Amino acid sequence: MDVVSHWLWGTLVTRKRVHWKVSGPMSVLPDLVAFVPSAIYSFATGMERTGVDETTTTAEFPSIAWNMYQLSHSIVISGVLMLVTMAFLIRHPHHRLTSFITSPSSRPFTLAFLIWLPWFVHILVDIPTHTLRFFPTPVLYPLSDAMFDGVRWSHPVIWFSNLALLTGLWGFVLYRERKSNHPNPQVSQ
Repeated sequence: MDVVSHWLWGTLVTRKRVHWKVSGPMSVLPDLVAFVPSAIYSFATGMERTGVDETTTTAEFPSIAWNMYQLSHSIVISGVLMLVTMAFLIRHPHHRLTSFITSPSSRPFTLAFLIWLPWFVHILVDIPTHTLRFFPTPVLYPLSDAMFDGVRWSHPVIWFSNLALLTGLWGFVLYRERKSNHPNPQVSQ
């Protein structure tokens, strides 16, 4: 999935609960964690940048890309990091990070879950939109090597479905917000 779509999904699922300055970056970080080190490694070693098309495979990237991808696209590892965030919020309940959460709950688990929700959604969206040949999502890494052979997100059916879902859901959410902010005046009898 492309970073713009991930950003839009992440900010959508946490709309009105987590400020976009947190949810947006959290929704694209799994890919940045996986591919920025790879790009730096390629640049530092003089490797040519890997072009991506329908025939590109994971093996064409430096091995650091796959190693980091496994870490950043695992619900298991993300869940552990969410628990670390919860422990941090228990120790520091008034940390500046909590100012980005607009949820009425101040429970550390809820706050940590909301912070990590865009990351989890990124992983869940990637499961059906990656093939076994090109960065399959290792959702249960390191507990299991199980991966799903999906359809590349660039396939027209997936791409247009994603566009339609994002457009429709964002349109609905923005319409509802606008409607609730500008209620119809009461008709007097």
